[in-house]
Amino acid sequence: MVNNKLISIETIKDNPSEYIIKDVVGINLGRVFIIEFDKKNKNVLIRLKFYKKTEEYFEHILESLDILTDTFFCKKDLFKINLIVSEEFDFSSIIEKGFKLEGILKDTIYCGVNNYKSEFLFGITIEQFRIGKIKNRFSLKGNNIELKILTPEDSQVSLEYCIRNKNHLKPYEPSRDKEYFTLAGQKNNLTQSYKEYLNGKEVSFGIFKGNNLIGKIRFSNIVLGILKSCTVGYSMDEVEQGKGYMKEALKLSMRYVFEVLELHRIEASTLLDNEKSQRVLKSCGFKELGVNEKYLFINGEWRDHIMFYRTCNWKEQF
Repeated sequence: MVNNKLISIETIKDNPSEYIIKDVVGINLGRVFIIEFDKKNKNVLIRLKFYKKTEEYFEHILESLDILTDTFFCKKDLFKINLIVSEEFDFSSIIEKGFKLEGILKDTIYCGVNNYKSEFLFGITIEQFRIGKIKNRFSLKGNNIELKILTPEDSQVSLEYCIRNKNHLKPYEPSRDKEYFTLAGQKNNLTQSYKEYLNGKEVSFGIFKGNNLIGKIRFSNIVLGILKSCTVGYSMDEVEQGKGYMKEALKLSMRYVFEVLELHRIEASTLLDNEKSQRVLKSCGFKELGVNEKYLFINGEWRDHIMFYRTCNWKEQF
């Protein structure tokens, strides 16, 4: 197909629908499978697989996507490209190139007895490709802050936030290993978190003031069906406390949880002596439920927590 700076994509002999991705020294990195090429409707469906995660893994994916978009948009004059990748794939590279998530193919990869993994379907049109650098990044804007879904692209700012607030957050969080305070550790955490977001299991927002990450708020354990509930947890940069940002972030995100996700109940918990967090919850309409003894393993020991809850009231303004 094409040679580029870091990789080449070459046709497999006697198989025009399959291509090998190689690095500059000829090592096989992955494959491109053309599942369907619809010339009449001007679209193509591709499965992209990478086998080797090298130091230049992210750049290799970006360059592969450059080759594919150039080939099918510029040379083949197609209108749309759809891309199927496994759940282990680095989605941030795909999003950076303007692709948008269009669906989840549940349990399509057999990994052993009673063990299946899902695939994700991304798409991009020629118009989106021409606009360039479109970010499929959901955000909520308030008066003073903006909430953005955290992705692996935020690994560096997330690492800086965690290191900066290491001592401040230590009394309120689980014990963290050394890996947590590394770029690789943060990228791994954010990749997993983003996959959970795509699967509808959690929503992790970064709280931004301008371009600065000043806090985090996460809705996890999302359960649908007859419960329609979730759990919220959050943290704020030590130097940004007492300015109303956490209250604003919680109110913004609650509206999203109740009106968009259509959940009925949000639960939260605080340590007995965390009065600041308790005030935030109460100011946002949470009600105290009681004390849950030895509830969470925090900073090396099982700690009692006060439980709070908030149910949806469509007539109430946030």
